[in-house]
Amino acid sequence: MRRVLQHFTRSERLRLSKQTEYGLRAVVQLARLWPRTFVQSRDLAQQEGLPTKCLEAILLTLRRGGFLESKVGREGGYRLSRPPKEIQIGQLVRQLEGRLTAKEGRLPAEISPGELAVHLLNEKLTEATDEVLDSLTLEKLLERVSKSGNLQQEMYYI
Repeated sequence: MRRVLQHFTRSERLRLSKQTEYGLRAVVQLARLWPRTFVQSRDLAQQEGLPTKCLEAILLTLRRGGFLESKVGREGGYRLSRPPKEIQIGQLVRQLEGRLTAKEGRLPAEISPGELAVHLLNEKLTEATDEVLDSLTLEKLLERVSKSGNLQQEMYYI
């Protein structure tokens, strides 16, 4: 198994939609600042190099899903509605993406051994993906990002 995984290139790995990718990137930035301040969508977009209009729609989806709260006005913007340790990545992904994996319907009465093997493998992949995403909180993800050295410690001044 290890040898097989080494042969995958970056583009062959599981890919999230742009909407989910952008949403996760914004939420990680908000988690860094939680609960101190609200951040305007244009500042989040600039920090992450994302299109502002697209990000605004994503932030609205996350607010409607109960992940963000917003405040109108000069010192307004978005922030997490609850602590990062209470937000599961699986919940975020399902809010933005729906499901990453498709649940197959009932198996037909007549199925070949090969088809059954593929079905069983897809079931295991679905279960494993859901388990990993649901066991990872936003806080844990932020800790991993910090340990990887990819987190720039910049402050927002609004």
